[in-house]
Amino acid sequence: MHSRLTMLKLIREIQPVAGERSKAMMHSLTMKSRLNKSFDLKKFTRIGSHSRGTAIKAFSDIDFMAVLSRNEAKWGGKVVNSSTVLNRIRDDIIDRFPQTAIRRDLQAVVIEFGGGQHAMDVVPAIFSRFMPKIGPVYLIPDGYDEWIETSPEIHNKFIMLANERSGSMLIRVIQLLKWWAACRTSRIPIQSFHIEMLLATANICSGIMSYAQCLHDAFKLLSERECRGLRDPLGMSGVIYAAKTGTQREEINNDVNYAFEHAKKALYAEAWKDYEETNRQWNIVFNWAM
Repeated sequence: MHSRLTMLKLIREIQPVAGERSKAMMHSLTMKSRLNKSFDLKKFTRIGSHSRGTAIKAFSDIDFMAVLSRNEAKWGGKVVNSSTVLNRIRDDIIDRFPQTAIRRDLQAVVIEFGGGQHAMDVVPAIFSRFMPKIGPVYLIPDGYDEWIETSPEIHNKFIMLANERSGSMLIRVIQLLKWWAACRTSRIPIQSFHIEMLLATANICSGIMSYAQCLHDAFKLLSERECRGLRDPLGMSGVIYAAKTGTQREEINNDVNYAFEHAKKALYAEAWKDYEETNRQWNIVFNWAM
């Protein structure tokens, strides 16, 4: 099969299925109801890959931002550290779902509904300020006890505009990269938001090119940058890291360089119209999950 058709087939196959979306909505209503009873909840809104169309089936958690009143994050007139708020939300959810695996991540409480098949991340937030022409800005945990500003609306808009410039190819290339990271024997711990913002910033897929070429260019970009953190081009979220730890970054670099070498071989084979070898090389990249 021609590599272009293979890529298109893979893109179709990795889209989230309707059952996942309906399960997510059911769990979100339950979670919103619980948090509303326990906290002064101002807003419960979907964020992350599912809000930007970059989610992939089976592997993308459903992310929600729980915007609390500022009083919920205060003690003695001062805003408490973000870990305190995360722990309060985690403990409250554990009380409601004692049979469900629930844990704290750096910036969210992770609820593993369905044994982890329908995982939900709840990110606590408090309103920070309103920026003209941008919208509301929130404070969310930075992963190290403090708070950091973010604006899901402006990040979503930035990625959507980059997707439009790419002729709607960018979103699919992001999904392919996420599938590459997820389908390895040991999942590659690269951060999804880093992939999205890096590719949007670099204008991957600018000009007329195939998905294979875009994916090759994405691996090349990651390899050349050695997966260094990206300073948020919108000036909102500080540095957007590819990995949570230095050890993870080294692991990701090795995987990126391996994928990049085989992506180069795939394009070379395609240039010579050796489509069997082209597809073999892409199968190596995707661990034969295509």
